[in-house]
Amino acid sequence: MKNVLFPRFSDDHLWTKVSIGVLLMFVPIVNLLAFGYLYRFMMDPRHSTDGGVQLPDWCDWGKLFSDGLRMILFVATYAVGAFVLSAVAEWLVVVGSFGLLHIPWSMIMPLILTLFLPLFFVALMQYQRTEQFNNFISGRGTLHYLRYLWWPMIWPSLAFVGLQYVCGVLYGIAWFVGFGVAIASYGELLRHYGDRLDDNPHGTGIANH
Repeated sequence: MKNVLFPRFSDDHLWTKVSIGVLLMFVPIVNLLAFGYLYRFMMDPRHSTDGGVQLPDWCDWGKLFSDGLRMILFVATYAVGAFVLSAVAEWLVVVGSFGLLHIPWSMIMPLILTLFLPLFFVALMQYQRTEQFNNFISGRGTLHYLRYLWWPMIWPSLAFVGLQYVCGVLYGIAWFVGFGVAIASYGELLRHYGDRLDDNPHGTGIANH
């Protein structure tokens, strides 16, 4: 649990790499490079031999930009899905209580975002393996991975969503740092449960990704 909540980074250039990402995140359009970097980090967490996590280098800027477009598409899909589920939940509360209760979607959405962020990671990892959209959700394979990863991923997911409220207008820090730590935590879980994830008869071999 300690490794999931506080993944150890063993990178001599950690703060330089993080600072570049945070600064880029504040610039419209250019922030696609930062999203592309997060996409690259999710695809290759780069665990060092001593168990620490190393960030990838800032290079191949054209590829970062195109990967950023893909990443922002997935993030937008996730956010829209969370908004729709929150609106539906708000309606169900009103109908179910015969109009006596009303919990606005803005209060429900943080819970939805937290609960479904592990699903977002699993789905995106499945896509990254072949970059085929039909692998974005792989039915029973997705459920197999979530069986091991959902509960421990709730904690870094909660920290990520909470960071959005703490940082406020400093969203660049919340997104780049918060999402980066969540990705590192996810990579740590893939390493920890590697053998059991490899036994999945319906999945796509995420543990070997």
